[in-house]
Amino acid sequence: MTLSTKYPTNPVASQRHVIINVDDLGLSNAVNEAVIALGGMRHIRSTSYMAGGEISDSQIRSLTALDIDIGLHLDFTAIYPSSIKNSLSAIIIASYLRRLKRHEIIDIIHRQLDGFEDRFNQHPVFIDGHQHVHQFPVVRDCLATVLKDRYAVSNRAQPYVAARITTPLVNDMKSWIIYILGGHAWKQLCQHSGIHTNLCFGGAYDFDASQDKLAKLWDGWLSRCPKSTEVKNNDATITHRTRLPLIMCHPAIPDNNWQDEIKDAREQEYQWLISDAFAALCKKYAVRSVGW
Repeated sequence: MTLSTKYPTNPVASQRHVIINVDDLGLSNAVNEAVIALGGMRHIRSTSYMAGGEISDSQIRSLTALDIDIGLHLDFTAIYPSSIKNSLSAIIIASYLRRLKRHEIIDIIHRQLDGFEDRFNQHPVFIDGHQHVHQFPVVRDCLATVLKDRYAVSNRAQPYVAARITTPLVNDMKSWIIYILGGHAWKQLCQHSGIHTNLCFGGAYDFDASQDKLAKLWDGWLSRCPKSTEVKNNDATITHRTRLPLIMCHPAIPDNNWQDEIKDAREQEYQWLISDAFAALCKKYAVRSVGW
């Protein structure tokens, strides 16, 4: 069952348009193939490419054919080699103590964007951060500066690359911890800078995944997504850059040729997202997966 073939005929006003984003594109072939498979089912329309990742030309062509929005997954803590690469805790401490050097952060952001544009031959549709580094002190100011300098055009003050914010969709501890670590300040900075964002953010959990647990989590996330009001034509294309709820996920197809600390959870997520149960839940809440 797919969302395109088994979708409810609800009026537009009762539908929920949701950005379901796969993080970590490029981390492994298993992640890349999961994005393509889910895009083919129309279960996702958005993914963020991990700076320093790998993806084949044929996989890029598949994503293009599927009209998947691709963003940059800014990375200071995982696979991208840089002078500041460190553990998440070390980056948090350095950012809050203002020990990160502004010129160094700006240079790394530009280099990651350069790498993205060279690989995909286009600018990213949006930007987010691995482990949400994009919203930390110093980093967020540098990122806003880069987006305005790099992607604003002469007749338009606002940058046309969007950014993810982490305003909690549901009232759970992990979502609030993420948001407390710079989320409110980043949201305000985006508003001040005219950077388009999502409305709210879901998908955070402890990666101790099972099908039953994922079913309960997704029921909570999807049921709390607000209903949409403005679309055009019959393909649910948003008439303007409406701020929409975003749910992140981290699926990967089953594959024994790579390892990752949340590999089991990734494979559980993939099985959930291709399941009839997931499609039925989307039908129950009239959810349509859309891009930015």
